[in-house]
Amino acid sequence: MPSQVIDGLLQNIFRIKNVLDAVIVIVGAATLLALLLVFALSLRLRQRELQTIFKLGCSRATTAYLLAAEILIIGLAAGVLCLAAVFIVDAQSSDIVRALFIN
Repeated sequence: MPSQVIDGLLQNIFRIKNVLDAVIVIVGAATLLALLLVFALSLRLRQRELQTIFKLGCSRATTAYLLAAEILIIGLAAGVLCLAAVFIVDAQSSDIVRALFIN
């Protein structure tokens, strides 16, 4: 009898885990789509700037390198901020768990 109860609890836990995994995938996909939209709209807003760069004599490849460098810098800055947040949360995780669930 106790083994059946534990099996039922484990099945519920794994079902919840599967639902949470699906939610994480959906939220991740939505986030990527939002990022693509932001970059596409940014390029559209900066169209005159890109035309000016091209008129100054830069090739399309140079313009693409500039845009890629900009995206890389933004990605690296976001990664550094995320790593800092992960280290802070990791250092304070036991206090956070105690505050949220135990007290």
